[in-house]
Amino acid sequence: MRERASARFVPRRSVTVAFESRHNPTAYGVIANLSEGGACIWTDARLDVGQHLLLSLSFAREPVPVPAEGRVVWTGPITNTPGKRCGLRWDAPPGPDGERLRQMIAASA
Repeated sequence: MRERASARFVPRRSVTVAFESRHNPTAYGVIANLSEGGACIWTDARLDVGQHLLLSLSFAREPVPVPAEGRVVWTGPITNTPGKRCGLRWDAPPGPDGERLRQMIAASA
């Protein structure tokens, strides 16, 4: 099994996500776990490995969503529900958006 570059954790407060790609209209999900390297999303959207997503992360008590980009690295079912899990690797942009994403992830740990 491959070791992660950074430890993942379950956010202390709810983090929701809206995302879109060339293949899908806007879809929604919930962040199951999070790290500086990526995230696991619970969603009912159809996602494929390799798919590039534009994301808008809504952290609890934050008035402005955090923009991010990521690539789907795995998908799988959620036990006993119709939804699925999706593993993402961040393609964090340099500059203020990337720094804000890192700050929000650190504050959610």
